Amino acid sequence: MRLILGTLVAAVLFACPIAGAAQEVAPIFEQAPMVQYETYRGVDQPVFGEYFEMLVNKYKGSQGHGWGLYRENSTVWYRITPLPNRMESLVEVQQARNAGAQAFSAAERELWNTAWGTRHLALYTAAPAMSVVPDGFSVADIQALPYNRVTIYHLKWDQAAAFRQALRDRSALDREANIENFVLTAWNGGLGTEAQTVMIRVSAESIEADIGPNREARRQAREPYMDEWGRLSQIMTGATAHMERHDQIRIADLSNSPGN
Repeated sequence: MRLILGTLVAAVLFACPIAGAAQEVAPIFEQAPMVQYETYRGVDQPVFGEYFEMLVNKYKGSQGHGWGLYRENSTVWYRITPLPNRMESLVEVQQARNAGAQAFSAAERELWNTAWGTRHLALYTAAPAMSVVPDGFSVADIQALPYNRVTIYHLKWDQAAAFRQALRDRSALDREANIENFVLTAWNGGLGTEAQTVMIRVSAESIEADIGPNREARRQAREPYMDEWGRLSQIMTGATAHMERHDQIRIADLSNSPGN
């Protein structure tokens, strides 16, 4: 069975950085200062959908920790779980899921065992200073934007600090420009990621909006500082050992929001 052992949870408590509690952040980062990020590969899409439909029905209306389910393609999916109390929430999630798995029927256990090939768990900590989000932006707002353009940067050890500073400066320029229809959340990788990892998620109503009117709005807003924006982007590129790029689409009916 795919259980998270207590020893792993204990190790996480010492492995992940804690964001400064005094930092003023948008509601999304107050509600999700850390996330549990699960990657499922070798997905059997019909069985996988049936499994998560079962989970949604099982936990519907509960006040536990919800999740968002995202599809990259037919065989690679992601589950993202907000951890409002960071490590405490992580332990609560694992305990609740382990207890729930113990109560599975034989049919539910079979779904669990056949829905996917491999599962990888990672933790990411929010980086508000490297992000660009509208005032008052919340988890509910991010849930309403199903398309996510995701880039994961694996940084060179000796240039990781330069990358993060360049991204902070670049995002500050974008925040000051008040770009319309632009949501960029940045996350520092923790346990389960390569050392010195940063994930950037640009969220939008659709891929068409992101590459169409939203991109045009970004281009126009950046014209006064495009040279500096480009210089900072070059620093980021030079500090990157390699990167991953993919799209994710939120599957609302297989996601779960507490209380709904």
